[in-house]
Amino acid sequence: MNTRSALDTPLRLRIRWPAPVPDGQCDNFFVGAWHPSRSIAIDWTDSSNNKLSIARLSGRNWFLASATAPRNGAGLVHRTDSGGGIAFRGYVLPDVHSYSQSAAIHKCWLDTTSARNGVFSAAVIGRDGASLTLATDLLGMGTLYWRRLGEIVLFATNPRYLACPDDEPDRLAWRYLVQTSWIGADRSLTAGIGRVPAGCAMTFAGGGEPVTSPPAWRLLPEGGKRIDSQTLDEVEHAFQQSLDRCLRLRSGSVMLPLSSGFDSRRILAGLVRRKTGFTAVTCRVLQQGNRDLDARFARQMAQDFGFPHRVVDATDRQYQSDDVSRRALTDSETGYHTWACRVFSTLPDACEVIFDGIGGDILGDPVGWRATIGLGLATGDRTDEEEIKSIAVYAIKSDFDGVLAPARWPTAENLRDDLRGYLRTLRPRANLGELAFLLLRQRRAIALWSQQLPPPGVVPLYPYLDADYLRVVLALSSEDKNTTKLQRACLNKFFPEFLRYGGNRDIPSDMPLGSPDRELGRRLRCLEQLRLELEQAGATAEVRELLALKGRLALAVSGPMPALALRWSWYLQPLMELVSQQARRIPVWDLMGAP
Repeated sequence: MNTRSALDTPLRLRIRWPAPVPDGQCDNFFVGAWHPSRSIAIDWTDSSNNKLSIARLSGRNWFLASATAPRNGAGLVHRTDSGGGIAFRGYVLPDVHSYSQSAAIHKCWLDTTSARNGVFSAAVIGRDGASLTLATDLLGMGTLYWRRLGEIVLFATNPRYLACPDDEPDRLAWRYLVQTSWIGADRSLTAGIGRVPAGCAMTFAGGGEPVTSPPAWRLLPEGGKRIDSQTLDEVEHAFQQSLDRCLRLRSGSVMLPLSSGFDSRRILAGLVRRKTGFTAVTCRVLQQGNRDLDARFARQMAQDFGFPHRVVDATDRQYQSDDVSRRALTDSETGYHTWACRVFSTLPDACEVIFDGIGGDILGDPVGWRATIGLGLATGDRTDEEEIKSIAVYAIKSDFDGVLAPARWPTAENLRDDLRGYLRTLRPRANLGELAFLLLRQRRAIALWSQQLPPPGVVPLYPYLDADYLRVVLALSSEDKNTTKLQRACLNKFFPEFLRYGGNRDIPSDMPLGSPDRELGRRLRCLEQLRLELEQAGATAEVRELLALKGRLALAVSGPMPALALRWSWYLQPLMELVSQQARRIPVWDLMGAP
């Protein structure tokens, strides 16, 4: 075969469906493939076990697919008049979201390099497939991952849709997750799969490396402005404007996941003051001292202010099943928010938007890395390098070195070196700790509940991540915000009727401790489920090999001894989750024949 005819022969890609999720749950994903020059042909197999309807589009050298919304069949993929396509999840203010008309989405992405206000993931195929641009929002909360398969670029909102045969784990990412609950920078748990950097657009054209735009977060204020008598008015005005902009996006019903904390309570106050129709849902979780705080005080607010409210809970068996769903739908990238599966199970068909209060606390009371880490100095008294060293020491402890097999893992100091390298890209700024907390823990662990767990058809909205609100609050001194506690101060000044309730920030002094039995029982059920998965996959030996002698002994005796299983679950459970995820991972993409 001559060179020209070889180039004219399509590359054949086979795509299989990932492992099914309990109760038929699925994230609101999009996935795609692009080649810089060759045409590609897609063989789609093994989708019969999936109850979800899928939208697909393709061009000569590209392919896009997404979930579709049950109520109207709308997907996340759109064909353009220029022979390209767009995959878009999330929203861009003032008026475009996942399920807007295609014409509005086309107009929004005519220019792929402009900064946009919103939270989103987007893949834009250029004219006649000549280019591919992958873009995420200002702080990168919208999840978007990519990898290469030969010259082909694969991309998806969830890394589980990018699995290929012979994938290997990224052990540095694994250790990040085991030790810190988040993954550093733009790694994933699989070597070769990366996450699109926060606030960037990556453009592929030809077969070379992508051109990546400077991160949009660099334009955010560096902090240091002192709080004065006008500050609360400025902060509240910016927040209410953000809430107004978010509300203009909805045409259907609104759901507010309501806790007893200040983040969702400020949103609640704004909705009630506006007389906006919404439904609040609270999942019963036991918090400090095993107390039922969220459900108790959210219900009390609902009774007093007269808004629709529902408390949901899970049986122990359902919680165990939801924990499997959480791991699958987040690709095990976070150990948090199993409760969210119950919240989303209550969504009515007409629900269009939900509110997520992420960012409220860290922006209003920046204690993410503590105000006096390491050196014991006030944040503003440190140099950037002192702050970086303090964060690395605070975030990466050495206690895992004694239980993890040293030959199989990077060391704690390897992690600190990697983290310090990333943190240095954020300087110079007085609010370095705040930005780092947003880009690492908030982006990599917390945001996943509202990015990966909602079903198709729902758009999460994030009023605290509005660009104008971010500019106002990040301009302020971190120390002053920590002293003032903006969330509490704004409620006290503008919505005092909502501040009077107890909650996870104001536990009544006469509220007794609860029993730990339920939570301990649930943790044991989840550990038992992991042991079963590992045994069925023949992967228990892999867990042992990743542990040092001390860890192996703990694994051996913790099976028949529940108390010890709970005692050592701080490292056994995340490790077992990772090994189970790797062992049961189904390769999605396969290049059939040589590229």
